[in-house]
Amino acid sequence: MLTAHRTLFIVAALTLAAGACSAVRSESDAFATLQEAKAAGAIDRGWVPAGLPEKTTDLRDAHVPSGTHWGLFSFPPADAAPLRALLADEIATSPPPCNPPGRFEWWPRMLRSPINVDAAHETGLQFYNSRDGRRAFAVNWRQGRGFYWSVR
Repeated sequence: MLTAHRTLFIVAALTLAAGACSAVRSESDAFATLQEAKAAGAIDRGWVPAGLPEKTTDLRDAHVPSGTHWGLFSFPPADAAPLRALLADEIATSPPPCNPPGRFEWWPRMLRSPINVDAAHETGLQFYNSRDGRRAFAVNWRQGRGFYWSVR
């Protein structure tokens, strides 16, 4: 049987936990095609990078009010030239930190800081900064899968 003190403690703990989760306001979107992302304004708002290959599909983006954002996409490996044009030289050792809110369950655990570059390389991922310096990318060229996050 719960005492009044114990019940009060449980209610307070649940209230604090709910408040902590609500402190991180975030939004997440999914788009079947790049054209769908464009139409929704995700590129104009900066949540999806401009210049991805036209046949990019399966996009997800997530962002918080500060403008920090994360995303993933698929592209035909044979159509990778536009993506390569967005990227600076490969990052060989330590990519920029990546700390998305835990509620983005679609974001790979491997790409949460601290990133183990050797383990990521074993899966086929290579890391890059964008030419404009606004994002980091992790790309698996053979699978046609890319991830990006804002760097600030």
